[in-house]
Amino acid sequence: MSLQFKDPAKPRILIVKFWALGDILMATPLIRALRTAYPSAFISWLADDRYSDILDGNPLLDEVIPFDSGSWRRYFRYANIPAYLRMSLGLQKQLKDRRFDVVINLTAEKWWAMWFNVAPVRIGLFPRAKPGFEGTLYTKAIPRTKEPWLHNTEHYLLPAEALGIPGPYEKQMVVAVRERDRASVDDFLLKSPVYRPELPILILHPGTSQATKCWPVERFGALADLVSDRYNVVVTGSSGERSLADGIVGAAAHSEKLLVAAGALPDIRQTAALIQKAKAVITGDTSVLHISSALGTPLVGVYGSTRPRDNAPMFGNSELVFVEDLPCAPCYQSHCSLSGDKHLACLTGISAHRVLEALERLLGS
Repeated sequence: MSLQFKDPAKPRILIVKFWALGDILMATPLIRALRTAYPSAFISWLADDRYSDILDGNPLLDEVIPFDSGSWRRYFRYANIPAYLRMSLGLQKQLKDRRFDVVINLTAEKWWAMWFNVAPVRIGLFPRAKPGFEGTLYTKAIPRTKEPWLHNTEHYLLPAEALGIPGPYEKQMVVAVRERDRASVDDFLLKSPVYRPELPILILHPGTSQATKCWPVERFGALADLVSDRYNVVVTGSSGERSLADGIVGAAAHSEKLLVAAGALPDIRQTAALIQKAKAVITGDTSVLHISSALGTPLVGVYGSTRPRDNAPMFGNSELVFVEDLPCAPCYQSHCSLSGDKHLACLTGISAHRVLEALERLLGS
């Protein structure tokens, strides 16, 4: 695609991707491709204000634009049209005032994405093979292809190809860790009476976006008992995931050895700083898996309803654990409809000892 910029010395590019953390991280290699092709470009990213912090400090970005998309969508859902239009038109004007040359919308399948089409060149990335009507809103509509199966990072790099940027592309994700977050982590650790500076840190992160991805807290607790003599076991999570952390503590026989960072280090950037400091991470199919990969921290990924196919960690050392030959898995559903012994068998079928074996293989112990 041939591009004509209003200011060839400093083209202006907007990336639109509201959520979620893992997907935003898997899309960050696109910024590097754009920066490589247009070193002097001004590159902005429009993100939901609940997730925009993960982009803060990214050295490849010039600007992060946070937006309260939760309120915005609720206004529409509950027919508060005046408030919805007020927010929509306000954001649209804010974007138009920046005079972008190119908009790359990574969620182009959403009809409301039309509000962000504020540039002469509009690249729309779709999660399906046929863009449909929404594809007509873009100068270039890019469909999803699954033959061969594309990793999500490779999917998010397709706009670079559409813009004529030659590959191969660097696929390493970008997470910037701030000094103030490192300081918060050090302060948290040193103030904990159970922290043992002579031992390495092992992170247990139980929270995911859906129940069918959450390895049971009882298994996390059993694993903590198996390793707490060798590691500072730190349970991480947001303030809303504190109950999961408490569940692990309640399930562990040696709970007095566990450090609970969930709620104490609630910012995802603080979690990233802790991950950078850790010896290894054990988590499910969630954003922390991708942060660990981006920072090169060894990780064990425990998969339930999903499989490490389109979103597996692409970098760093990892061991990916899941139940093979299970008829109902992967189902990619947010809730398990089965009952009895079959309920969440994809997760309950993974023992603490199996995850420990994966950890020991990972670390060569």
